Amino acid sequence: MVKKERVQKIIAHAGIASRRKSEELIAQGLVTINGRVAKLGDKAVFRKDHIKVQGKLLQQAESFVYIAFYKPQGVIATLSDPEGRKNLSYFLKNVKSKVFPVGRLEYNTDGLVLLTNDGNWAQRFQKAKDISRVYDIKVKGHFASEALMSLERPALKIKTMQKLKSKTRLEIIIKGNGNALKIFLSRKGFFVERMCLKSIDGITLKNLRPGEYYYIES
Repeated sequence: MVKKERVQKIIAHAGIASRRKSEELIAQGLVTINGRVAKLGDKAVFRKDHIKVQGKLLQQAESFVYIAFYKPQGVIATLSDPEGRKNLSYFLKNVKSKVFPVGRLEYNTDGLVLLTNDGNWAQRFQKAKDISRVYDIKVKGHFASEALMSLERPALKIKTMQKLKSKTRLEIIIKGNGNALKIFLSRKGFFVERMCLKSIDGITLKNLRPGEYYYIES
């Protein structure tokens, strides 16, 4: 007997959207199972049950695609924006597969964004707490080593990369999600001028310039 799975998991595995976005589609009433509007928590069997997303029958992704993209500052880390701001789709016009971003990166933060149509791969990055992210951060002023050491945690390591005239470049390695890193630094008295996410779990920007991308070999 084929085991039923939650519908959002099936949608993510099919490469339509991330698990979180799939849940949003269900909550908005845009997913049906055998003609009935799906609800969060519903389960189904892929290919046996007719699952439609926005009226389109769910199909398995033909092949999985993995992309490392260098998001510039001032770009929304989504594939569309209701306010008409520049987003990822502007740079990915030549990507034929329907991919979605894994996680998010703030509007004014530049650096690495991963995209894929593989729901399992995306879920691993979004949920795992042991995945390391490396940031290149520029802050105002100079700081004693003791002040920097006081920031360290079991999941956060910091070191000085370069001392400029009135600023300091720091490298911070954090395990897990780094979305609250800027807030954490601000609360500790560090004024952040720039944040760049350089790598995620060993996947780096390589020699990319902002707005460029490369395909990751699976």
